[in-house]
Amino acid sequence: MATFDAKSQAVRPIVWSIAASDSGGGAGIQADSLTINDLGGHACNIVTAITAQNSLGVKDMVATSVAILAQQVNCLLEDMPPKAIKIGVLANAQQVRWLSQWLSETFANYQQQLQVSIPIIWDPVMLATTGQSLTDKDAPPLLADYLHLAKQVSLLTPNAQELRYLLNADVAVEHTEQWWLWLEILAHSIRSNVLLTGGGMQQGYAVDWMMVHDIAYSSEQHQHQIVGFKSAAINTPHQHGTGCTFSSAIATVLALDYPMLDAVCVAKAYVNQGLLAGYKVGQGAGVLARNGWPHTLSLFPTITLPHVALLHTHQPLDFAPVTTPLNIYPVTESLGVLKQVLEAGARTVQLRVKSTTNQWELEQQIKEAVALGTQFQAQVFINDHWQLAVKYGAFGVHLGQEDLLQADLTCIANAGLALGLSSHGYFELLIAQQLHPSYLALGHIFATPTKTMPSQAQGLIKLKRYCQLLSGKLPLVAIGGINADNLAQVKRTGIGDVAIVRAIEQAPCPASSWQYLQQQWEMQA
Repeated sequence: MATFDAKSQAVRPIVWSIAASDSGGGAGIQADSLTINDLGGHACNIVTAITAQNSLGVKDMVATSVAILAQQVNCLLEDMPPKAIKIGVLANAQQVRWLSQWLSETFANYQQQLQVSIPIIWDPVMLATTGQSLTDKDAPPLLADYLHLAKQVSLLTPNAQELRYLLNADVAVEHTEQWWLWLEILAHSIRSNVLLTGGGMQQGYAVDWMMVHDIAYSSEQHQHQIVGFKSAAINTPHQHGTGCTFSSAIATVLALDYPMLDAVCVAKAYVNQGLLAGYKVGQGAGVLARNGWPHTLSLFPTITLPHVALLHTHQPLDFAPVTTPLNIYPVTESLGVLKQVLEAGARTVQLRVKSTTNQWELEQQIKEAVALGTQFQAQVFINDHWQLAVKYGAFGVHLGQEDLLQADLTCIANAGLALGLSSHGYFELLIAQQLHPSYLALGHIFATPTKTMPSQAQGLIKLKRYCQLLSGKLPLVAIGGINADNLAQVKRTGIGDVAIVRAIEQAPCPASSWQYLQQQWEMQA
């Protein structure tokens, strides 16, 4: 008989769903629970109302008393505290006001004591898809009540109608720029992030626009900006519970320690996957399928950054391909180390000069590195300094996300150089792969003191997911804290190549270290 082994069980992060019950099972807490558990979380249900509804619409609703609402929340906080919270339907003004106060006082104190920041996603559901009100007619929340609650959350996900209400705006929107302006106004007002959901249709595409106010573990280049998440429009009647699924998916992915922009990307792909496999259960609208973590690139959105012309216009560029596999790919700031590993047999090396402030010295190092590449018929990439790489005819350039948004990629492509790009999660890798680089670096996999990073260490589970998503699309390189001790584990994720810094550069003999790591890499199944 098999025995239960607690250590072998994956820990599921707890995600609270504060929402109404849907007797038809397509939306509300039922949709949240299915989504949370399907993506790897554990759902806790805090019921705000009991609805009588089916696939044709909402027939009736009874609100939960504030006393019972408080009992549910407080007893869970004692024993099953959340890693993330999703808020859906709040049935009346009393619930909105009470929850706003609880979040700003009790929950804020809880987070302060533990020194944690727990994300809260609010899908401000005010109407059902049938157009019926989902709030108590005797005591409807006021705009001021909603706005006070909005200031307590990490991300607000209104649709177009809800955004209009929250801004007290009753004018027609004729241009996308108007939505951007409204998002910016609301985000500034509540000092939080706002995601306009519902996929405004543009020539067969659905685009969700987000005003990024301030998010953790993300590049400064993506803060305080408008970001678009664009997917092909999916024409299906089976879309009941789409908003609930989207917001609870975002909350779950956040609970799994992905940053917010990554969570939106995964949630968007998850909803697309569910819509494509949606099914009919009654006479009205059908529901989304729950088919697990998405791994198909076509399900994921195209990232649009209006402030970056190249990504806004999607101008195609043609970078030189890598001509030989990267294998164990040394990254060094030392010309001496670069020459040693080339002499030892390495055929792809990156010069990453960070310390010099002397322009002449910098230029001489890059010139010599390019010459060594020619001498050994090797692929020498120059980190960051793309102008000098172009000037001296390097094989390629490697750019981080910040440099990517500032460099002249057209110039690099026209010069016939290869391009390697760094990424630190789903959002950044989607941006990078849209530009069709010569290879894509995924990192940092493990904690590393080599450089200060705004992102989290990715770990092996995330790396495996990235490999599944991009397998066969372009060469993938793992980087960050990789050495002989964890090389086999990294290889098992399906990654094709590995970039190594300290384990080669700081070794007593960099050449021997590279040869040993290369041998170990080739031996792994």
